[in-house]
Formats: sequence, structure tokens, C-alpha cells
Amino acid sequence: MELEELIENTLRRKHLEEMMNRPEKEHTPLEGMDNEQIKRFALFLFEENQSKSKQLDEMIARLDEIGKDLKESNKKIDSLTNALLKANSKADKVVLEYKLRDKEYKKLEKKYNALLERLSIMNTQTYASSKSLKGIDRKRVVKGKHDDKDDFDGTPTAPPSEVPQPDSSASCDTQDTPKASLSKERPYRKGMTYNKTCVGTPIIHRSDYTMLPEDSVVISSSYRKIRSIVSHIEEHHFEVLKVKHADGRIESMFLPMKDDVRASLYDEIVPGTSITANMLSYLMFNRFQMSTPAYREAKNRLSDMDWNTSVQNLLNWADKGAMQLNKLIPALKKIALQDGANVNVDETWLRYHAYNKKRKTYMWCLVNRKARIVIFFYEDTTDDEGVQKHGGRNRNVLKEFLGDAKIKSLQSDGYNVYMYLDNELMDIDHLCCLAHARAKFKYAFDQGSPQARIFLEQIAKLYGMEDTYRREKLTADEIYRRRNSKETTEVIEKIRTELYDLLANPDENRSELMSKALNYLKNFWNQIFAYRNDGEYSIDNMAAERAIRPITVQRKNSLFFGSVKGIQNSAIYNTFIETCKQAGVSFRDYFCKLLRELKKGRTDYENLLPMTICK
Repeated sequence: MELEELIENTLRRKHLEEMMNRPEKEHTPLEGMDNEQIKRFALFLFEENQSKSKQLDEMIARLDEIGKDLKESNKKIDSLTNALLKANSKADKVVLEYKLRDKEYKKLEKKYNALLERLSIMNTQTYASSKSLKGIDRKRVVKGKHDDKDDFDGTPTAPPSEVPQPDSSASCDTQDTPKASLSKERPYRKGMTYNKTCVGTPIIHRSDYTMLPEDSVVISSSYRKIRSIVSHIEEHHFEVLKVKHADGRIESMFLPMKDDVRASLYDEIVPGTSITANMLSYLMFNRFQMSTPAYREAKNRLSDMDWNTSVQNLLNWADKGAMQLNKLIPALKKIALQDGANVNVDETWLRYHAYNKKRKTYMWCLVNRKARIVIFFYEDTTDDEGVQKHGGRNRNVLKEFLGDAKIKSLQSDGYNVYMYLDNELMDIDHLCCLAHARAKFKYAFDQGSPQARIFLEQIAKLYGMEDTYRREKLTADEIYRRRNSKETTEVIEKIRTELYDLLANPDENRSELMSKALNYLKNFWNQIFAYRNDGEYSIDNMAAERAIRPITVQRKNSLFFGSVKGIQNSAIYNTFIETCKQAGVSFRDYFCKLLRELKKGRTDYENLLPMTICK
């Protein structure tokens, strides 16, 4: 606004106030001033306004410069921060790589030292008596009985007693030749032996000396071992007599001839079928252990043996065999869930065909390592809404199976159905699997999370300690003492410290897998390291994981079961196959023995289990 306009507006305002006789609400500087004074006052205000405006412009310009400087400083700080973070990350990687390479170097150093020691032994044995070593006293070399095994080609040789000994008068070097073959194994072959036993009863094939070429002479003779496998199906016809006794009873019986050595097969017939227990065990082993689907068994394997049968026959026979094995399940369960037992539990999903669609269901596995028992179970349950379900996965399945059992501990993975043990079954120790926690850190490390390495290294130390306990065959009390020793506690404290350091310092760049691994370890910390509470506890749940693995292979090969009955049969057969493996006996031999004993009318099922009948 110009000075003249300001003066004119001021005069107009005063004139209007005088015309309207409006009293002033408050005192103003213009009151009592004449025109000259008003002009000078307006000029003063204008100059002050100009001065303030100028100062304000200078301050704004200065603030703009300061703002630009701050932006440049922030950019420099951000760049320095990023550079520092990258440097720290590189330093961490270098430290981790150094530790890893140092560990690998130590392993290679151990292998190198072992090779040097072995080479030294071999050189000593090879060159100790060499005549070319001048100035070195030659010692007598004693040849051991196993020294020629590296050159053994399977050809039988004469026993040491039949080997002709050199005549002491025939050579001038008798001082370097032993008079008798002494037994002395080389250190690096200590404990190694060859298996020379025959498989079953050997079938002897002799040569016909009459077919020798004319004027030829036999220098020596020996037998060459050749092994072959014969797989075929035999069909036996037994003459069954229908006999009427004097009291009117009618009975069917088979009366074997005295010279019939194969007549005992009649006692191995599976009730309700036309096959023997040996045949059925062969079929079931192929199906549930070798994961051969029934249609492939019928259409490929059996048809190659000139037996064309239907898939339904195999399924029906499986039902009959399962009925016999199912009689022993209560006795098996009673031993597995005896008072004070430590059990491992796991579950896996399956599919079965129902109402023209596939449904998902679950099978459970319980392992008692001490009793060497594996039980698969598939139970129908009712959920909280009262809906009946086949093979549920909720906690009611496990709770109903355990019943009133007073077991000591139950080990599982971190699935939430097991968590009810901590709230409802207070007397049972609930253990989680350290292998599951390790697997999560392994996934995170493979996806580029270097912070997971320290967890993997410390967990590996714990597993190394457990392997030492196993190799030294320590007692449960000694294992408990070592698990709670200072060495073990330091390893676990390192894991705890690293865990809470990472949780207390969240990182935006931390992967989701790493976050899940940290949370899993934090949430299940007490259950994972509860294995230290008892020397009989296991560090992980691999006993159940390994037992249930064949089920997963069957799932991939067969895709789905045809009915719930097929799943129940699978649970029964897998129970006895895995239990026989735990007991170190053959399932096929056990099944045949069981059928013979059941046909005798035995009902003491606790004495017909794999660990009792096959001793």
C-alpha cells in the first residue's frame, strides 16, 4: 500500500466516525491528532512496517538456507548409516565364514593326521624289513592272518595248517622268514571281518569228471559260491475228509501222510482265505513296507508269476489277516501305556475315497522306545459341535487313546493339539522336539538369514553330546548328570542369550522364516529343553517321525485309500511291521508263528507279541 493511500484512508475513517457520532470503544493513537500529525504517524508506521518486512524476509531466507543444510546433513547421515550397516553385515559374514572355515579346517586337519598315521603304519609294515634300508636293523615281519584279504577274490584257499612251510635248509634267508603264521591284525582293520557263512543250506553242483578232455589232468578243485533268488507261487491241494464220528458229529479234517514234509502248510492257512500266512505276510509286507499298491501287486507282480487274481481278493485277504492281528492290539497297548512309560507321538494326513470324492483324514503313531512298541491308531471322534468325524486330528483322539494311562512323559512336535497336556494332564511331562526347532532355523538359513547359523551350531553341539552318550552306552542317571552339567548349560545359555537379543532388537530386514523360528523356540522353550529332566527322555521326536515315514511313502504311491476299513487295516499291519522292526525280528516269520499258535487255541495274547514269541 502506498503512503498517500494510507493517509487518505485514515482521514476518511476519522471523518465517518465524526459524522455518525459513534463513540470509540477503545483509545486509538489517532485521537486528538490533526492532519499533519496523522501524516507523520502514518509515515512512521510505514517505515516500521518496511523495516520489519525486510527483517522477516532476511529471516525466511536464512531459514531456507538452514533447511537446505539440514537436508544435506540428513542425506549424509543416511548414507553413513547405510554404509555402517553394510560394513557391520559384512563383518558378521566374515566372522561367520571364518568360524565355518576354521571348523572345516579342523576337520580336514583331523582327517589329514589320520591319513598320515595310517600311511605311517602302512609304510612301517611295507618297508620295515626291506634290504635296501641301509644302516637300519631289519626286523622280523610277522604276517597276520588277515593281511591278504585286500587281494581276496572269493576263491577258497587251503587252511593255514595245510600250507606247506618252507624248509629251513632250502634258503639262506631263513632269519627273515617266520617259522609259523602268527595272528596279528593291522590296526586300521581292527574289528573288520568277512562274512563267510552260507545262506541257508547250500545246493552242491559237482563237476562230471568223465567229460574231461582226453589226456587232461585235474590239478585242483574248489567250489565257487553263486547266489540266486527264486520267487514263485506254489499251489497245494490238500485232501480234506468230511468225517462223521460215532456220536453223530461231522467234522472236516486233513490227515497227512507220514512222508509228506510239506503237510505243515495246512496249519498256516489264514482263516477265511485260501492262502497261507507266509503268502499273506509277503503281500502285506510289499504293500505296507515296500509301498506297492494293491492293483500293481495283482496286475504286475503276481501276474508275472502266472497268477491272475483280482485286486478285491487281496483286499479281502488283508481284512482276514487284520482280524487275527487285531486280537493282540489291547495287549500291545497295555504294555506301551504302562505306568511310568515315556512315549513319542506324531500324526500324518491321508486321503480316502468316500461318496465320489476324496476326504482328508489323519493317522496317529505312538512309540514306546523302551518297550520297543509302535502303535498306529485311527479313531473316530466327535468335535465340540457334536459332529462325528473319521480320523480326526483334534485333541480328543489322543485323549481317548490314552484314557486313564498313567504315563510319565509324552513327546511330540509343536502342534497345538498336544498343548492340552500342560493344562489338563498335569502329571505328564510334555516334551517338544528340538529337531523341529532346528529345521526352522535351517530353512531360514537356507533363505539367507545368517543369524540362524549360531543356533544351528549350538544345537549341533547338543546333538554331538547325545551321540556321545549313545556311543558310550551310559546309564540314565549318568545321562541326566551330563545333560545338567556346566558344559551343557553353557551351550543352552548361549542359545537363550542369542534368542532374547534378537527378539529385543527387531529388524525390518529379518525374514519371516527367521521370525517364525525365533517365536517357535521362545514359545516352546520349556518343552524343548525338558529332555534334561530325565536321562530316559529323548532330545527329539525322531522315534515317532521315523516310524511314521512309511505311511507318507504309501500316501505318495497309493494316493488314497478306498475306504475307512482300508485305513484301519493299514494301521494294524503297520503297527506290527514297525514293532517287529523295533524288536529285531522278521514280520513274515512272526506272522507265520502267530497263526500256528492261534490255531492251537491260545488266547494269552500278551505272550504272542513279537518281543515274546520270537525270542
